[in-house]
Amino acid sequence: MEDHMEGSDLERRYGQLLAQWLERVECELGLQVAEGPPADWIRDVYRDHGELPADRFAQIAFERKLRFVLEAFPEVAAASARDTGLRVDIRPDVTHPSTDFPAGIVIVAELAIQSFDPAGVRAEVADAVQTYLADRYGRLWPLCQEHDRGMHAVTYESEALWWCRAQDHPGGRVPLG
Repeated sequence: MEDHMEGSDLERRYGQLLAQWLERVECELGLQVAEGPPADWIRDVYRDHGELPADRFAQIAFERKLRFVLEAFPEVAAASARDTGLRVDIRPDVTHPSTDFPAGIVIVAELAIQSFDPAGVRAEVADAVQTYLADRYGRLWPLCQEHDRGMHAVTYESEALWWCRAQDHPGGRVPLG
């Protein structure tokens, strides 16, 4: 029983140290990396590297976000082109971490991608492509097949989904297809 208590105390203390470090990093970078408890990838960074300086953590987080954007964008753009017949003449705009932008910036169609998890990034990229199509071509994409209304990209149960707000139901995974 005593060993179980010590393990529990160690885990709690480890969690506190992780949370304090992440709070310092977020404060120094001026951005929120985690909503609620730290995500598994943040725990892995902390486990593997300890209390990294904010600039080093920012580089890791930026590279993660950029990788997910570069994976999601071509798929979402291709799905929109296939469904609408319209070209998506944009590319992600990347500003690597620097003194002026300590966390770096990844922009798709004038929307700064905020998420660091794959589903969140995919939903934000889909939202950016959707906004681009609406602004450039006046085209609503995608439409709910049941309600003939525009859907919105959301993250639901760790997946990027198109969501129909007409009847509050999922309309398919992002990208469609």
